[in-house]
Parts: sequence; C-alpha cells; structure tokens
Amino acid sequence: MKYIKHKDDIKYVINREIALAISSTISRLETQYEEAYQATQHGWFIVCEQGKELFQPLPELSFSLYEKIKNGEAEYIEELSDWYEIYILLNDNEGVLVFIPRTLLPQHSLPMISN
Repeated sequence: MKYIKHKDDIKYVINREIALAISSTISRLETQYEEAYQATQHGWFIVCEQGKELFQPLPELSFSLYEKIKNGEAEYIEELSDWYEIYILLNDNEGVLVFIPRTLLPQHSLPMISN
C-alpha cells in the first residue's frame, strides 16, 4: 500500500497510469486553489497493491477500506477501465482518494463494487 501525502511520493507508485492520475489530480487542485498541494488541506491518496490491504485497518486510521464500503461510508465509488477510485471523507476538511487496481478484485471480491 502506498500513501501519497506529498508530490514526491508519486514516484513510489508502481502503476504508472495511477501515478499519472494522482499527479493530474494534484495539478488540478493546485490550479483550482492557487497554492501548493498540501495533503491536510486538499486530501491525500492511497494506492492498494495487495488484496489483503482491502481488509486490514489502514495505518494511522481505525478502519479498513472494506468496512467503509460495506457500511456505505464512501462518498463515491468510480469505476474506471483499470482501477476503482473510492473517496472517503475523514473529517470536515480532509479526505482520502483510494485507488484499487481491478486485478486485485477477482481474488478478493468486494460485492459492493465488483459486478
């Protein structure tokens, strides 16, 4: 699992398409808010790399991604060609956008998002 809380963290994301999507989102946020990207101000990103990460409590947080989806606590779930994007609001001004490659779902089905 990769956490992206700084622009420099993007270089550690293995999936280049997801890395580009994150980079594009950060650029859009910087343009929209006319300031440098700050995770605590604009939200941050998680990239799942192994199926078991869906079910384990997220580091620094008290819940797993599976729990949030199962309980209907995701703000939105977007299905893209190679991955899912799931946005979870953490508090009044901070959220996390989670990327789950489709390749993880056949082994670890999440009925709420996989058809």
